[in-house]
Amino acid sequence: MKQKNYTLNLIKYACEPNPYGTTKGRKAHAILVDDIATLIGASEIGISLANIESADVSFFRECVIYAVKRYSREIAFYICDVNDEDLISNLHGAALSGEQPLTCWKGDRCRFLGPETSASNKTLLDFIVKKHKTTTAEAAAGLDISVQNASTRLKRLAEEGFLLRSEESAESGGKEFIYKIIGVSA
Repeated sequence: MKQKNYTLNLIKYACEPNPYGTTKGRKAHAILVDDIATLIGASEIGISLANIESADVSFFRECVIYAVKRYSREIAFYICDVNDEDLISNLHGAALSGEQPLTCWKGDRCRFLGPETSASNKTLLDFIVKKHKTTTAEAAAGLDISVQNASTRLKRLAEEGFLLRSEESAESGGKEFIYKIIGVSA
């Protein structure tokens, strides 16, 4: 099945380059959620911070994090077009407050905001960040762990919102799961 990827510009929902506060965040959230609902079949949505100069934790939590949390079982989200460390720090605070992991791309560098995964899964996540995508067998071989262990941990990372999981045809003719970092087209 073809994955459908979209990018939404936060400035459209914020209506200003310096949004702040819970009230503005909730207003922007309502419009953002309405737009997300129209994206039938979306598998990944990037939220661009282009033209956002500053935003506080409460705006990001109310607008972005709660929208991500609402659709987290259906759609994978990531942040893009962000270069300001203060924005990233405030997004991180919002993701922690909303208890929602979020993938953030600063240029070609991936980082995860919000709650962290377990220490044992962190090693696996770091492995995938370097490769951008992997199969269960590749992860097991690369980390010298059992395929069953890799499978369980990869599935958990996908459920927690750190990875995107898709099913593809294997060279053997069967099906296999591919795990990739959200926001990478590979």
